[in-house]
Amino acid sequence: MPFNVVTDPKELNQALFQITHGLYVLTAASDGRLNGQCLDALMQVTSRPPRIAIAVNKRTLTHEMIVSTGLLTVNVLDREDHGCPEVIQHFGFQSGRTVEKFAQFPHELGKNGLPILPDAKAFYECSVIPKLTLDLDTHTLFIASVDCAGTRETGEPLTYNEYRKRIKKRRE
Repeated sequence: MPFNVVTDPKELNQALFQITHGLYVLTAASDGRLNGQCLDALMQVTSRPPRIAIAVNKRTLTHEMIVSTGLLTVNVLDREDHGCPEVIQHFGFQSGRTVEKFAQFPHELGKNGLPILPDAKAFYECSVIPKLTLDLDTHTLFIASVDCAGTRETGEPLTYNEYRKRIKKRRE
């Protein structure tokens, strides 16, 4: 079967959905305020020292908080958690500029003072390495050291592709 070759930006974006990666909740805090957002642009870039790279849209409150403090926490969503769709809805479809996302949402604070979701498969508390930060016009690519992590024996990480398939099935 031949490839469907595309060049239109919208079609290119659809083609990029073939890249597999996880779906996470990124949390941050600044000036006594907590926030979180969904994140799918994350990868481990080194193992020694342990570092990750994340790309965050500059227009978000989470981005402002990370720039202000240099701290972030990544929560790995558990595909076996039946509440996962609501978590994605809560953190991915409303702005922290208009909603206090952690006002009534269960969480605990990690060593770095940032929210950890109690039903996450894993979490990573990180510090941004400023000299490795890269401006990508609409986004910032943060390279961060993983300072502390927590994992669970049970569960499986949710992938973005799996989430998209679930949403598509619900719509059908």
